[in-house]
Amino acid sequence: MATGERMKPRYEIDLTSPVPVPDVENAFARSVTRDDLDSLARLMLDAYVGTIDYEGEDLEGAVDEVRSYLDHRPLLQHSFVAELGGEIASAVLVSLLDNTPFIGYVMTLRAHKGEGLAQLMTTSSMSSLAEDGHRNIVLYITEGNKPSEALFRSVGAVPTPGR
Repeated sequence: MATGERMKPRYEIDLTSPVPVPDVENAFARSVTRDDLDSLARLMLDAYVGTIDYEGEDLEGAVDEVRSYLDHRPLLQHSFVAELGGEIASAVLVSLLDNTPFIGYVMTLRAHKGEGLAQLMTTSSMSSLAEDGHRNIVLYITEGNKPSEALFRSVGAVPTPGR
């Protein structure tokens, strides 16, 4: 969600060097649809509460955030959700930023963190983008967000200062 004044360094992932998509037991991955708005908002709120990126938002704020994503150049075919038991447990939301694919959000329900779902979502998106001819993707990580830094470094993200 919003991050106020915290630094958010830019990272880039080279999509020409494939990273394997992990198999996560019992997870069903599919592309995001506009009908996922409410489920994604609940996921976002659950995933961000208590983290460095949480600034007191409520469900209404999360709905507004997801709606904003859906209204501004989303790449739904390259954005994914993982369902476990019929519930959205994790998601990656990708859009265009200056005509380059951009990972805006990766989120996982607190009850399912550490199960590999965020890596499944991220690498699924990377693979889909590469198959569609994209050569790179960019993202920003809030400085000090150690779980995000570890996730993105594991899939090849490198800092790209000054861009």
